[in-house]
Amino acid sequence: MFAQRTTHVNQAADPTHSDAQRLAINAAWLAKLRWVAVAGQLATILIVAGPLGVAIPFWPLLTMAGVTAGTNAAFAVWIRRRATAEVVRPYEWHALLGGLMVLDLFVLTVMLELTGGPTNPFAIFYFVNLALAGILLPARWAWLLVGMATAAFATISYTHTPIEELRHANRLMSFRELGAIPIVGGGTLIAFAACGSVIVSFTTWLTRELRRNQEARSRAEELRARSEKLEALGTLAAGAAHELATPLSTIAVVAKELEHELNELDVSAEVATDIKLIRSELDRCRAILDRMSTASGRAAGEAPETFTAGELLQEVVDELTEPVLIDIDYANGAEQARVMAPRTALSQALRALVQNALDSRPGGEVEIEVYAHGTLGIAIRDSGPGMPPEVLARAGEPFFTTKDPGKGMGLGLFLARSVVERVGGGMVIDSEAGHGTVVEVKLPLSNASPTAAPA
Repeated sequence: MFAQRTTHVNQAADPTHSDAQRLAINAAWLAKLRWVAVAGQLATILIVAGPLGVAIPFWPLLTMAGVTAGTNAAFAVWIRRRATAEVVRPYEWHALLGGLMVLDLFVLTVMLELTGGPTNPFAIFYFVNLALAGILLPARWAWLLVGMATAAFATISYTHTPIEELRHANRLMSFRELGAIPIVGGGTLIAFAACGSVIVSFTTWLTRELRRNQEARSRAEELRARSEKLEALGTLAAGAAHELATPLSTIAVVAKELEHELNELDVSAEVATDIKLIRSELDRCRAILDRMSTASGRAAGEAPETFTAGELLQEVVDELTEPVLIDIDYANGAEQARVMAPRTALSQALRALVQNALDSRPGGEVEIEVYAHGTLGIAIRDSGPGMPPEVLARAGEPFFTTKDPGKGMGLGLFLARSVVERVGGGMVIDSEAGHGTVVEVKLPLSNASPTAAPA
């Protein structure tokens, strides 16, 4: 399982795969912006030709808006088909996006040519096309669009069809002088606001997506590093168990024979106690090796199943090794909330967290609050001494523990977090010296019906 996870991360980190994925996301947003452009074009044509009564070539303009709508519908279909393709190269996206932006530049130029050319306030929308080109396309494509836009603007400056309202002298007068907002002035304001809104909305969205991608990449790197640690831990446990099994067995046999021989002799009680101590310590060494092997990933290949929060917590409590005082509070029917996960691995992870809470203050009460609001939340609260900031910062590191020697291996929090994150959840530790510790686990909810564990 760990090898598959590592392979997946490596594919996601592949530059070609990453670029194609980014371009696919940008293409979807470009399609949305083009639908907004179609709506704006239609609204402007209808308002100018209708309520404002300006004489414009209505049907040719409507045809240009139809060209944008038709090509965008085909573009949306292409995006959906490419979303299911196994391999889509970045140059395919570049060619398509570049071709669409050239087409949009052509449509805008034709519309401006028919409606006053550079005197039309909406000539500012050339900058929307160029801004999007700079964001979405390689530099050579963007500069090509700059050259084409410049040539197009120069062309319509010579060949445009004049619009009488745009040639009126009052278009150069201030609103204060006119005492009102003329058609041209109002159109300029609308064009400026629309142009700025499109550019800012797209660039802010892109910045937000870049930040999310960086965070996702950081999380993927963290998960990969944790998986590598788990693999190393599993290898270490397996190697230790293999290498130590034979000498421990030999020592156990010799100790048993020695104990048998000494029982027939008159030896002191101290010697007999020492022999029993050797046997008990051998059993403890074997138990530690077994625990390391099990905790380090044997349950990683367990098949996920669906079960309720109540069943999960009951299993956690039932398998604790000694009588304890635990108060479980289910909020608003959270006991019946369902999750899908490897049941044994998850119950072991939660049991380790509960055991840590019990160990923090022997004899103290542990409170477990369970709630379901979009996710299943399990908050484990103890009344122990808490952790200072320097200890809290290292909590969860493998082999880091504040327990006395022989009381713990420092793997409980690390393995619990690994299991929780492997099933798509998260874990947060909140602690303050003198005020106890709260470990909150969040797990994704399942819509499936509970199923029995496989036989």
